[in-house]
Amino acid sequence: MDSKHTKDSKHKEQIMQDWMPDGWKDKNETLGTGNNEIITENRKEAILTGSHESETVTPKRTGSKQRKESLEQYRETFLQIPKLEDRKPVFVSREIRDRLDEIVRKLGGRRMSVSGFIENLARHHLELYHEDVENWKKL
Repeated sequence: MDSKHTKDSKHKEQIMQDWMPDGWKDKNETLGTGNNEIITENRKEAILTGSHESETVTPKRTGSKQRKESLEQYRETFLQIPKLEDRKPVFVSREIRDRLDEIVRKLGGRRMSVSGFIENLARHHLELYHEDVENWKKL
C-alpha cells in the first residue's frame, strides 16, 4: 500500500470522527472496510441510515476554545462561497431548506447561500466516499 493511500484513509477517518456526533464514535464492535480503516459496526450503520443513539450517550464537555476551533473548521469546510458553473436546480423539503437557511444565516458570511452550502456538503460527501462508492458500483 502506498503512503498516499494510507494518508487519505487516515484523513477520511479523521474527518468522519470530527463531524460525527459523539454517539457514533464510542462503539466497540469494529468492521474493516477493505482499505485499512476501522469503523464500528454501529457507527457504519448510523452513517448509512442517518440515525444515532444520542439518548444513551453521556455528552462530553468541550471548552470554549475547542468549540471555536471546531466552528472555524466547519466554516472552512462547508461555508466557503463556492464557484458554481453550469448550475442545475435541486429540490429539498421545506423543513430541510429552513434548517439549512438558519445555519447559513447564523454561521455563514454575507454572500453565502443555501445553494452554496449544499454544493459544499455534496462535494465533501463525494470526496469522503469516492473510494467506497467506486467499490459499491462493482457489487
